[in-house]
Amino acid sequence: MAPVLRTVLCISKIAVIRQDAMVRMQILCGRLKLAYVDDMKLHSAFPAIAAFGLGCFLAPALMAQESALEADSISVDEKNGLIEAVGNVRAEADGNFLSTDKIYLDRQAGTMEAPSPLVLREADGSEIKADAAQLDEKLDSGRFSNLRLTPKQGGRFAAIQADKTGESLVLDGAVFTACPACETDPTRAPLWQIRAARINYDRAAQDVSYRHSRLEVFGLPVFYLPYMAHAGPEIDRRSGFLAPSLASSNDFGTAVEAPYFFDFAPNYDLTLTPRISEKQDPFLTAEWRHLTRAGQYEFIAYGHSPKEDLLHDATKDQRSGLIGSGRFTLADWKIDIGVQEASDDLFFRSYRINTLSRLENRLRAERRFGNQSLSISTHRYRNTVSAEGEATVDLIAPALHHNIYLPDALWGGDMSVTSSLTHLVRNKGIDTSHAQSTLDWSRRHITRSGFVLTARNRLVLDGYDFTPENDTDQQEKVDKAEDFLTANALAIGVAYPLQRKTASDRQTLTPQLQVVAATDNEEYDDLPYISSATQTLTRAQLFNPLATKDEASRVNYGLGHKLALGASLQTEFFIGQSYNLSDREFTDVKSGYGNHRSALLADWSLAAGPLTLSQKARFDKTGSELLRSETAARLGFSRLSLSASHSFYEKGQSNPSKVLDEAAAALDWQIGRHWRFSGSMRENLEEGETVRADAVLGYEDDCTLLSVDLARDYSRVTNSNIEPETSINFTFTLRTIGQ
Repeated sequence: MAPVLRTVLCISKIAVIRQDAMVRMQILCGRLKLAYVDDMKLHSAFPAIAAFGLGCFLAPALMAQESALEADSISVDEKNGLIEAVGNVRAEADGNFLSTDKIYLDRQAGTMEAPSPLVLREADGSEIKADAAQLDEKLDSGRFSNLRLTPKQGGRFAAIQADKTGESLVLDGAVFTACPACETDPTRAPLWQIRAARINYDRAAQDVSYRHSRLEVFGLPVFYLPYMAHAGPEIDRRSGFLAPSLASSNDFGTAVEAPYFFDFAPNYDLTLTPRISEKQDPFLTAEWRHLTRAGQYEFIAYGHSPKEDLLHDATKDQRSGLIGSGRFTLADWKIDIGVQEASDDLFFRSYRINTLSRLENRLRAERRFGNQSLSISTHRYRNTVSAEGEATVDLIAPALHHNIYLPDALWGGDMSVTSSLTHLVRNKGIDTSHAQSTLDWSRRHITRSGFVLTARNRLVLDGYDFTPENDTDQQEKVDKAEDFLTANALAIGVAYPLQRKTASDRQTLTPQLQVVAATDNEEYDDLPYISSATQTLTRAQLFNPLATKDEASRVNYGLGHKLALGASLQTEFFIGQSYNLSDREFTDVKSGYGNHRSALLADWSLAAGPLTLSQKARFDKTGSELLRSETAARLGFSRLSLSASHSFYEKGQSNPSKVLDEAAAALDWQIGRHWRFSGSMRENLEEGETVRADAVLGYEDDCTLLSVDLARDYSRVTNSNIEPETSINFTFTLRTIGQ
């Protein structure tokens, strides 16, 4: 049997180890070695002598480097100083590993030639494949033919010829892509690639620049640039252009957004996004983000000098807006800030940024210590659509809230005390200072027979101070109102869940009854700008107390049923109502509460596999007329979901003079592995008009993000020239480039 010869060259001392089954000769150099292995028993010292001589002969050539050469056979030309390694060649130098079938080593020139296909795995984890190469003895520099480079952080380079000098690469006839190679056909063109006459890749600085480049999609050229540059694939963030966006709308026409990202530091940055459009002057968006030791905040500022056809507010030649938020922790305090500011009321609606009808600026500080919490806040409001009236609150400063929670405080129940002080400022009405203290006590108990007993008591103390303007009507309202008011409500409830179980199903029937005894709170009706029944009647609210000023003695009753047939079918049904025992009148029909019987609630839901149905309905007190209905249906699969909803509100339930009858539908479809389509539509059935429609087609893989967004907003704003708007946005993002 022929011996298996593996020869490794290195300098330093030589060790010869002889065993019965093998002879291993090592020329040691750190962790690198030279080894000869014979699977037959050897009876001669010749291999050891040969190894000793070979090591001494090669020592000057390898310059005491951390390097090794291993092959099936190695031959040495002593006269010309050449070494030839053939068969399963492995070379190592400074952490770089070369694998090939043959190499020629010139000891005097310190160069190595690999004429056959090779793989070079670099110390940083990158991999180079080539058809042939000429390298230095460190495997750090050289020239490659038909190079294919895969950096450790993704992306791929290919070149007809490449010159490597340390961390610098010059690639001629080159391409770059972040798309992975096709598994079935590696030669297939990727989704996108950048082809250039020359690519300079500075891996130390992670800079990639192109000369005479063109973007190709599926191998077809899309556009040409004489020069371009971007950050290397190992860069997470760096200053530069982000992915552009192409859009079209009624007001702007065709527009291009080209964001530029400023990476000032790892913890703060700025993104400027100019919108260059066909019909308007540039519109600028600036987004600032900052992470501090105490927390983080971000602001988005908008600015524009509109032309007349977009000047919805004729008094504004310059329009701007600011939206921001921040969260901080200072000592034991949590700070929350929010900013919504604009040069004019309709700024955000005009530019389709948001549709808020009221803007708010806030500053809030909260601290928790043990079972207590304290918060201090201020709020400033601004109406953007509806006109400001006497009841409109423009400023709350300050708003102080303190809460203490006391478990097992009295008769085994839980108790909490909440105290607050607020000052409300109105530009047109009466300023109000309000101090309030609320004591809540509750207990829940389950008897041995299965009855669930609940008790809850709420005591409220209110103090008011009013500051009217020089207005007779306002002064009369202040004179009529009480400065100090009290209210109390005690609720006693009982529920008796009845459950039936079989091997295939489980049913639960729960009748529920609650009696509320409340003080006469009619004096609250004399307070300026007081509203009635601020909480609307829903299933969740039926057995919970109202605000004390709205509470009345009443009886609440309901019946719930649940059915579960294994995991295949679940249903739930509830019907309930409230009966007023007091003389208090509920004048706001939108609340659902009545002077005697309230509206009748009927909610149900069904879940069967991918299908989910639900409805929340409100009928008149006799159950003969539908007042409100919110119905939803969803059919969901792993890749496809369909949903539909319908909302119906009779006159007075939402709008005093109009019926609200709207329907909406949505579709979300994962098409294959990478494509996704979603769309939605909302219709006003009463008016026979579409409210909004949009559709998005997107593609996403490891190297590309593509989306086409079509939206049609049919909304109009009274007393303005804001009309229905159609917009189309096209975004094409190349990962690692402008991301």
